[in-house]
Amino acid sequence: MGAETESRNQIGLGLIGYGGFGKFLRKCWSSVDEVEIRAVSDVNPDADDGAVMFYADWRALLSDPAVQLVSIATPPSSHADMACAAMRAGKHVLIEKPLATTRADAVRIQKVQRQTGCVAAIDYLLRFNPVVEAMHAWSASSPFGPLRRVTVENYAQDESLPNSHWFWDKDVSGGILVEHAVHFIDVVNGCTSSAPVRIRGDAVRRDKHLTDRMLLSVRYADGLLMSQYHAFSRPGFFEETTLRFVFDLAQVEVRGWIPLEGSVRALVDRRDDDALGQLPNLDIIQSTPLTEVGDDSRPDGWGVADSTPSRHQVQSGGQMYEVTDRIDARFSLNISKSDAYANALCALLKDVVAAIRSPDHRLRVTLDDGAASLDTALIASADAWHSES
Repeated sequence: MGAETESRNQIGLGLIGYGGFGKFLRKCWSSVDEVEIRAVSDVNPDADDGAVMFYADWRALLSDPAVQLVSIATPPSSHADMACAAMRAGKHVLIEKPLATTRADAVRIQKVQRQTGCVAAIDYLLRFNPVVEAMHAWSASSPFGPLRRVTVENYAQDESLPNSHWFWDKDVSGGILVEHAVHFIDVVNGCTSSAPVRIRGDAVRRDKHLTDRMLLSVRYADGLLMSQYHAFSRPGFFEETTLRFVFDLAQVEVRGWIPLEGSVRALVDRRDDDALGQLPNLDIIQSTPLTEVGDDSRPDGWGVADSTPSRHQVQSGGQMYEVTDRIDARFSLNISKSDAYANALCALLKDVVAAIRSPDHRLRVTLDDGAASLDTALIASADAWHSES
């Protein structure tokens, strides 16, 4: 009886898009007790592995009464039609990023969600990564002052992306900033309540058909400056992603597009430095009283030194701060990239399930978040492609 009750309480999940990523989703989500994967759909009949009900036509999956929640993991230009059809069929949806490839399609998804009342979320899994969660917490509570700057450097390999891959067709993918950079745009959007007031983009073509390097910059109304460089042009040996967060009193270097580890240097008040502990598995390498920290920002003989310096006061962004120590530390999730990826995906799915079960539950990632990051990517892309011509 207990097993039957558990099965009845599970939410039936259907996957549209059952290629490599779809199979990874199924593997991850099979461990989530709140759901049961009931069906999958893919245009490639060879994707049918016999594990669950298989549909060659995604529309047939939407007619399956055993499916209450649909995950859409198909090329981006198809997201809007599938998501809207699913919600009109009474299914909740979890949409792979980006939300869509045009502003009109994003608005269409939002409109149908309001009309149907279905739960709809977007797969911004980085919001569920402990390192990103710490950066969002610091940005909200300002233990190290305001966040002033975020940079993203992303070097991806193109060896698994032949010229014929849909990734390179901006009518299908939206281009690098829409298909890929939206993840990191959303990370930064989560660090501020301010809207972008200036967005710029640039790009370099590999040839007349393929743009493989793109750059974007954003200034937010609160003065936060963000820039990102994304290149799908290097050997896999050099594939790496780094993020840098610069607060008035701390700078954080994060490594991995799924953040796994990094380092932090911060000026703290010994009476209140608990915020550092929000970083996972923090390992303090050195804690130095500020009175013992030298300032070599200018060479010897440059100007006249203050004869009565206060080593417990520092100035940043025009503000004076009382601090006592400089902390140098490192942090790490201490798990593999695959496990970190899977943990975030499972947390995301559980958040969606909670919203389905309780109207009072507030999604951690909403369609508005998807639309906001898409807007930034579209504006930067338009500016970048204009600069190419």
